[in-house]
Amino acid sequence: MLVGAVLIDLSKAFDCIPHDILIAKMHAYGFSKNTLTFFYSYLKRRKQYVKINETCSDFKTILTGVPQGSILGPVLFNLFINDLFYSIKEADLYNFADDNTISCAAKCMPDLIHKLETESENAVNWFRDNRMIVNPQKFQSIIIDRKNQTNNPQQINVEDKLVESSNEVQLLGLIIDSRLNFETHISSLCQKSASQLNALCRLSSFLDFKERNILINSFVYSNFNYCALVWHFCSKKSLLKIENIQKRALRFLLNDYESDYDSLLKTSDKITMEIRRLRNIATEVFKTLKNKNPTYMNELFETQNNSLIRANNLKTPVRNSVTFGDSSLRCLGPKNWNSLPDNIKTCTTYKKFKELISTWTGPECKCRLCDYLN
Repeated sequence: MLVGAVLIDLSKAFDCIPHDILIAKMHAYGFSKNTLTFFYSYLKRRKQYVKINETCSDFKTILTGVPQGSILGPVLFNLFINDLFYSIKEADLYNFADDNTISCAAKCMPDLIHKLETESENAVNWFRDNRMIVNPQKFQSIIIDRKNQTNNPQQINVEDKLVESSNEVQLLGLIIDSRLNFETHISSLCQKSASQLNALCRLSSFLDFKERNILINSFVYSNFNYCALVWHFCSKKSLLKIENIQKRALRFLLNDYESDYDSLLKTSDKITMEIRRLRNIATEVFKTLKNKNPTYMNELFETQNNSLIRANNLKTPVRNSVTFGDSSLRCLGPKNWNSLPDNIKTCTTYKKFKELISTWTGPECKCRLCDYLN
């Protein structure tokens, strides 16, 4: 099926929330009168001013919005926006604070465009009814077709604004492409990491081993920790780029520009970037099985019911293709989990699992040649 998504753009979302509507929604959710009175006093009659050097402006009363930089701000925002889900009937809504994405699937392009246009209009109407500022002219859209038959951009009409689909969109700091190979995203990560390494190398003579280790963890590895479970399913060429970045980082760490990659890993007591991600995938599977993850993760993994198969294993789903089958968390998660030693899979506590998974060096090859060589 064809899959399409529309990424909704809001202006100053946290600053536009009407206090009266928020309090009314909290009342509808069952908050007590005393609680509502408390939050009303928390939100109403707040004042702010601007200070430049020693000069201060007059105080102005804040008429809308929730305090940003606070713990309560995002909670109140989520309470306010929660009923948006009731306005979306024939599509999925993915919401992370003020980032909202509508996605749906259809067998043909006209049906897909119709669904996206209808649900986008519903979302825009909800935002307008709730006095939030929405910008259809800044919406993004993407169409994903596994047969790659949609070469021409498609146009989605939202409030007489034409949103043209593109091959790549950026969502929450992740570049998603229509082929789901994440080549652009990984190239961007590698380019950023390489620039940071260049800067660090110029300072290498002033840094000891401990300081270098802290710096590559903070500047290099942090780039590849974000959303790794999403872009892990990329091409071998992109994976090699990431390993080359780590090789450069280890040369900087050890001040060793002669040894090969395996020797650098052994000397620094580190693992490949791929094994790091496989450990993270195994950790997410464990958390899902122990009901420590969001409930939508539960549908990805199913335990084996056949007593003839090894206990604690997961079902590996049947897939129709490599790119959109094997290359997914739904498929790799069980396969990766089933390759773990039994003492790791049978852990009962998260602390113990983290302790054991940190020693795991990756799945062993089960082919006859490897059995013979071992």
